[in-house]
Amino acid sequence: MQILIMTGPHSKVREISLTARHLVFGGALSLALLVGANVAINDVTNETKDILHAMEKKDLLEKRFIANSEDDYETKLMELQARLDEAQRNLAQLDDLRMQLAKTNGVNLASNSSNSINYGDNVVNLGNAQGGPLSPANAVINLGNQGEQYGARLDRTVQDSIALSNRVQEVQKSLTQSWDVSSSIPTASPLPLMPQASSGLGYRIDPITQQTAWHEGTDFPAAYGTPILATAEGVVIRAAWDQEYGYVVDVQHKNAVVTRYAHAQEILVKQGDFVRQSQAIAKVGSTGRSTGPHLHYEVLRDGVTLGKN
Repeated sequence: MQILIMTGPHSKVREISLTARHLVFGGALSLALLVGANVAINDVTNETKDILHAMEKKDLLEKRFIANSEDDYETKLMELQARLDEAQRNLAQLDDLRMQLAKTNGVNLASNSSNSINYGDNVVNLGNAQGGPLSPANAVINLGNQGEQYGARLDRTVQDSIALSNRVQEVQKSLTQSWDVSSSIPTASPLPLMPQASSGLGYRIDPITQQTAWHEGTDFPAAYGTPILATAEGVVIRAAWDQEYGYVVDVQHKNAVVTRYAHAQEILVKQGDFVRQSQAIAKVGSTGRSTGPHLHYEVLRDGVTLGKN
């Protein structure tokens, strides 16, 4: 095959002869170039897809991490709030116990402008006295390094709140036990208005035989029907008639302590009843071995009258 080439109207004619070998070689070269270009384009396309897929996967992982972190923080915040609420409730209960213990001891802790405390009928002015060792503020509350990661600070705060809640519960348990012991000690008055005793514990001239005899308790004269009050909480172990005590009530307290209320006109409780401190359990009378309306009151421990030799 011959090809004639003219570059202009007056230029020489150039002749190129192409053999079958040249055509085959040219076709093969063109095909190779086309295949190479196609492979290169496919490689670039696949690489681009891989990069885009990796970017999408990274973005999805970041979004999931952020979402999980937010959920984790939200969970920790909710746990922290619950712990703080629990601590607040425990503190409120502690304050109630503190007031009850103070009331039992005759101390009025209500705040007032004069900064004083009432001890029964006596008012003591406390002024504005303060004291105690010097403790830097950061020794009391440590909020951590401000550069610390938020999650780590939140985790430690939750742990601190748990420790605080546990400590408050321990103190509450201790105070509750103290309150139980305090309320079980017979310290209240057995009558609404305490009169002067007509006969105390110890040797005396017996009012009936007029002979020297040992008196097991203390006699308090009172009008018929006057309420007889339990001097501490406990369980009624006897509420019945006795030949010498008349109508008598015995109340069992903790630490093997028993209080006895004798010569009653009427019994208001029965055996097995749980009674509170200052609860009416009987009415003053003159039953049994008695010369007039009064309350015979005894405190016993392990079956022995306290104060008896």
